[in-house]
Amino acid sequence: MNCPGCQETMDEQSFEGNYGRTVALDICHACGGLWFDGPESLQLAPGSILRLLTIVHDRRADHRNPIAEAARCPRCPARLVPTSDMQRTTRFSYARCPGSHGRFITFFQFLREKNFVRALDPVQLGELRKHVRMVNCSNCGAPVDLEKAPACSYCRAPLAMLDPKQLEKTVEELRKADQARRTIDPMLPAQLMLDLLKVESVYARMDSRGGRLGALGEGLVEAGFDLVIDALRNVLRP
Repeated sequence: MNCPGCQETMDEQSFEGNYGRTVALDICHACGGLWFDGPESLQLAPGSILRLLTIVHDRRADHRNPIAEAARCPRCPARLVPTSDMQRTTRFSYARCPGSHGRFITFFQFLREKNFVRALDPVQLGELRKHVRMVNCSNCGAPVDLEKAPACSYCRAPLAMLDPKQLEKTVEELRKADQARRTIDPMLPAQLMLDLLKVESVYARMDSRGGRLGALGEGLVEAGFDLVIDALRNVLRP
């Protein structure tokens, strides 16, 4: 299937769903987009969500294509409709097929849907400005000048970082759901996630000469993933 965002071929993979189901998802490594047929996003088991995070993280260097504004459904000729929704107190966006064939969502917006990211508070934003001048938007990849605005001037997404408490909650759900067939390190505490995802830890990845994040031009969310992905691999190992 071709990606509705950039027309590259999508990678279909099977994931474990809730209640013993198997969920097939389409992933575009060229633009970082995800296609869900129906309510697949809600059917993913906690372990599958973490596996999806790892897959997208490992291929993030391939994210080279911009997403088209006028995307069409890969199942029918209809143009996808931009849509906003709320998960708890977090607003996220996606493009849905008016014929109910599915929806296309960027990886960053998927993280917002799952409550994995949160906006930086004023104190964190002020501290970030002391260390860095430019970051890349985790939603669209555009550069964000912190001296001018706390949000992306192109897509208007606010600067955000991973929420360690939500990550730890999902890890704990995975431990309970898959305890019979997976070995979880009992010494993996919530404090590990909290420590790894402190804003100060992200600063260590910044290029002191240029005042930017790493060589991939990553944003705060991507930098946070670099810090926790190795710990998550231990959780996901069969």
